[in-house]
Amino acid sequence: MREEGAYEPNGTWNRSYSAGVGTLGFESLILFVSDLEASRAFYVDGLGLPVMFEDDIIVVVGGPTGRVVLHRNDRGHDERGIFPAGNGVGGAALRLVVEDPDECERQAEEIGLTVLWPAQEATWGRFVVLADPDGRSVVLARMTRPNQPAPS
Repeated sequence: MREEGAYEPNGTWNRSYSAGVGTLGFESLILFVSDLEASRAFYVDGLGLPVMFEDDIIVVVGGPTGRVVLHRNDRGHDERGIFPAGNGVGGAALRLVVEDPDECERQAEEIGLTVLWPAQEATWGRFVVLADPDGRSVVLARMTRPNQPAPS
């Protein structure tokens, strides 16, 4: 697969893909979680993501720019059971865009969320890393465009 695209005036990368199976773009990330209630509390109450849909198997959070599906790792929606990849909590990291990673770190500590890495600079922006209830990394980042210095 070859990725092509260009930066838009607002700083977002407009991607187009060729080859492959003809996907139309990102819809959601499915995270298999050990405790749906604890994960919901982290992503909704802790991070403030809006709930788009929920039932006793999944909670879908996010919005028009992307969704995260928190999926119980012990049962599925029908007799087929869970997805083959969903028979345990697997490794994944989620990155969310924020305006001020330092303020997010302060707020996270204030409400008792686990900070894995304090706010710091990277070549692609400034970020802080939290842990969700399953220990998965959640990166809260202020992104910068390539060849543009990070804000001070």
